[in-house]
Amino acid sequence: MKERLEGPTHHGYSRPVFVGNFAMLQEFLLEKESFFWSGLRLFEFLLRGFSQVVCANNPISGLLIVISLACTAPVTLLFTSITGTLGLLLSVLLRDSQDLIANGLTTFNPVLLGAVSCTLIPTIYGPYDTFSILCLLLATIFCAYVTRSLENNKLPYIAWPFNLSELMLILLLYTQDNGFDTTEKPQPLMRMHNATSDATTADVSIIGGNATGVHVNWGMMFRAVIMSASQLMAIENAVTGSVIYLAILLFSPVTAGFALFGAIIGSLAGLMLGVELASIYSGFWGYNAFLTGGVLGGNFFVLTGQTVVATIMAVVYTVIVQYCIHFFFKNLKLPVLGLPFTIVVSLFVNLRKPDDKSFPKPASPSYPEKNRADYKASRLLRRISDRDDNDDDFKDRKQKTVVNV
Repeated sequence: MKERLEGPTHHGYSRPVFVGNFAMLQEFLLEKESFFWSGLRLFEFLLRGFSQVVCANNPISGLLIVISLACTAPVTLLFTSITGTLGLLLSVLLRDSQDLIANGLTTFNPVLLGAVSCTLIPTIYGPYDTFSILCLLLATIFCAYVTRSLENNKLPYIAWPFNLSELMLILLLYTQDNGFDTTEKPQPLMRMHNATSDATTADVSIIGGNATGVHVNWGMMFRAVIMSASQLMAIENAVTGSVIYLAILLFSPVTAGFALFGAIIGSLAGLMLGVELASIYSGFWGYNAFLTGGVLGGNFFVLTGQTVVATIMAVVYTVIVQYCIHFFFKNLKLPVLGLPFTIVVSLFVNLRKPDDKSFPKPASPSYPEKNRADYKASRLLRRISDRDDNDDDFKDRKQKTVVNV
């Protein structure tokens, strides 16, 4: 009976092969050894890195994001391709875990670094020049080393390398252009500069007047939920945001649902906190909560009643942490980046344990639906094993009783 149960935990899904984490493609490429297939395998790793930025692990999801960036923000695509490729090559040279490389986990932080730097460098420093590009490349190298150092940590891969590298880069470039004076009024930090983008984000680097009593455009609030997804790539574009939701849905409907929930809660919480409406409409208050919901909802946790509640609470706390960090960072002219998401997830993820019934950890992380199915199958196997052991003990005791008689 055990043999019949063990099989479906890996192959018992009637889903199309290209959804979820598309493991069949990984297995196919690993069997090829020629130079051409090696290059294609590296490209697949890079695509998975793009998809990991939006809480997915699927090369088709990554390809959809790349195509959307090519159409709406080609400069951002150029920067992310350069930093992502450099980060991937460095992880290979540093001999990072092959499993981490293959799943894009050593690539997504450099991709994030390129996307955000593409938007922020012209705003805080000026036009791109040799110095700023050199600093970006050095930050990417630093990001790769920090990523490698976190392999020895019990925390899963999240955006600490990106946040540390990006803050270092921002401070370096800002002081080069403005000195050490931070007394001037903060300038916009999220304005889009790609010629083909429809971004019109206002100044979202400071907390504006209280939104209480101001007319709320609910159509723009719906737009804010879409923009929360596009802000993951540091742009404000409805097409990119919609494609990102599609890319996540291709990976896992559960992840897409939790990410959507996070974007909605983040945007509504911005209203309750009385922040500037323009910053809410731009998706600025939704993207960190979007990430928290997508990462914890079935990916870092196996879905149970307890983990669903924990994910909801983590989404709420992410907005609160973002508000607090934003309050302190506004006078320093620093963006919050992904710090709220990273801090909250780092705290909540320690709730999980492999054999904990309340907050179970996925035995072999995949996509939420498979994590849940594997967890249920393993529990069933354990109950059957325990029952068999009890039956054997009972038989042994019975035989001993007969012998004694």
